[in-house]
Amino acid sequence: MTSLYYYKRKKRRKFQGLYSRILIRLTVPLLFLAVVFTTLQLTNQMNAMNESYKIESRFIFDSIQKALDAEFKREGFSVDSPELAKTLETMKTFHQVASIEIYDLFEKKPLTENPEFVWDAFDLAGAEESIYHKTLGKPYHIKVDKAAKRLVGYIPVDRPGYSALYIARAIYPLASLRKALSQSVWTLLVTFLLIALTGVLMGYGLAKSIANPLKALNEATREIVKGNLNRKVPIHTGDEIGALGDTFNQMVESLNEMKKRAEDSNPLTQLPGNQGIFHEIRRRLHERQKFVLFHIDLDRFKVFNDHYGLARGDEAIQKTARLLKDVVKEKGAADDFVGHQGGDDFVLTVQPQHAREIAETLVKRFDHEIVRSLYRKDDYDQGYTLQVDRRRLAETGEEVTIKFPLLSISLAGVSNVKKDFADYFECMSSAVEVKKEAKKTVTSSYVIKE
Repeated sequence: MTSLYYYKRKKRRKFQGLYSRILIRLTVPLLFLAVVFTTLQLTNQMNAMNESYKIESRFIFDSIQKALDAEFKREGFSVDSPELAKTLETMKTFHQVASIEIYDLFEKKPLTENPEFVWDAFDLAGAEESIYHKTLGKPYHIKVDKAAKRLVGYIPVDRPGYSALYIARAIYPLASLRKALSQSVWTLLVTFLLIALTGVLMGYGLAKSIANPLKALNEATREIVKGNLNRKVPIHTGDEIGALGDTFNQMVESLNEMKKRAEDSNPLTQLPGNQGIFHEIRRRLHERQKFVLFHIDLDRFKVFNDHYGLARGDEAIQKTARLLKDVVKEKGAADDFVGHQGGDDFVLTVQPQHAREIAETLVKRFDHEIVRSLYRKDDYDQGYTLQVDRRRLAETGEEVTIKFPLLSISLAGVSNVKKDFADYFECMSSAVEVKKEAKKTVTSSYVIKE
């Protein structure tokens, strides 16, 4: 069953190869761009045609206005005469407009018994506006009917000697998608085909140019999965794929480093151990970085262990490690370092400008969070634990119960801002000396020597 599954999976991969995926993912967006380009081209074409139609319509409306004025002033003219209908039909044909009809504004009815386009509220508003425009000295008023895609001219016509007021409505069509498409069909078709062909050729070229490097990366990755962390890839294309190869090789180096750190890390806190601390400080000294090294331990940790047991002691170490990591993450920089030498001894390396704030925060939060969570309420409230003095018991055999203060934390910091350290050992030795000063107080404290 498993073999059949992998066979089908391998067969499916054969039809879903790199070329097909790149071709599809490259061609589809290009086709989408072609559709967008086509839409924009048609929109621009329609806008250009509409602008042309607007200009052309003004000449036509001017001509209609002059012709109607002359017709209405002609001797013997009658609005009921069949000659008027013939004149309107002749002008409609000559000017290639959709309709020319006359409306009696006083009687509120068209002169044509069965108008091709019904007079509605839109037309009545246009007719009234044309009267207003006439008072401003304009011969007619033009409205754009977007829904019907047409220009409508409303032309007031006076008939001398009559009180009637007539409005001629001339309808001139705007550009339609069909017209725009008919004028651009070959340009759009050629452009569409060129974009599609470009997508196919680019997809093929990209698939071919990156297939071999990806194959090498895949083989190297399989070697790493098997545990061979020394496998690198020789990809030198000078582009993003080459950068990917370099990143892969850097990843291999990082994996080797992480493996070494994992082998060195403290099993209780998962923090880097002595080797990690050594390499970190040596690296900073070698790169001439300015930093503050804190050597940290818990005061009276053995007393706490004797009183509460090893399990609670491990809990104290783990909580302290989490506190160190949290505070450094919140108050420090991205490259600050937290290490665990063993037992209750920790090491921090932080940037000088953050050192004092980190130390103050650690001292405060250790006393208020860690200590409170580790002790029983009665011990915490009284501020000490009662225990047998083991040293006196060992020396004299006398059992004497004494008061031991609660746990505290001491941070001994040394900086190379003003004084350079020769090596790791001098740096750590200086921190140990400063720790003697930090431990002079019973409560949690820190000291930073520059």
